[in-house]
Amino acid sequence: MKLPLYLRVLLGAVLLGCGWLFWQDRNTPAPPTTPAPAAIPRVATAVPQQPTDAAAPSPAPSVVDLFPSQSWLPPPPPVEPTKPAAPQAPPMPFSVSAQWRYQGQSKIVVLQGQGVRYTLCQSCSVEGHIRPGATFDKGYRLDKLTDTSVVLTYLPLRQVTTLRLDTP
Repeated sequence: MKLPLYLRVLLGAVLLGCGWLFWQDRNTPAPPTTPAPAAIPRVATAVPQQPTDAAAPSPAPSVVDLFPSQSWLPPPPPVEPTKPAAPQAPPMPFSVSAQWRYQGQSKIVVLQGQGVRYTLCQSCSVEGHIRPGATFDKGYRLDKLTDTSVVLTYLPLRQVTTLRLDTP
């Protein structure tokens, strides 16, 4: 098989180029296999360094996952922090145990709770009575006393509570 002249010239030029590259590669000095200690850049890390032995092999480079698993699901909605609930007054410790009118005066109401009885009235001569504006039982204030309701305020939280009275 005989090659045309232009192919023979082209093949000769390629062989000469390869030979020249091979000769250039042999004449360049090889890079040092171990880097000089001053040439290594130091990076500050939080991990304490362990003593290295000269005979210890260098750690293998970590494997990089070029095709990590993916999900087409939308990301979950962000979780909103819940606000703490506003403090609430304790359940009403009092109940109406008695109510009456005495000689045409305003209504007198007796509250009972936690083993103690409190007499509430607008203006009466009963000993130990509580009038509107007075405090009792460490944190409750009588705000208003009417024929149909008793209005109390829990003072630490300033929460108002109304007790309904039975009207005969």
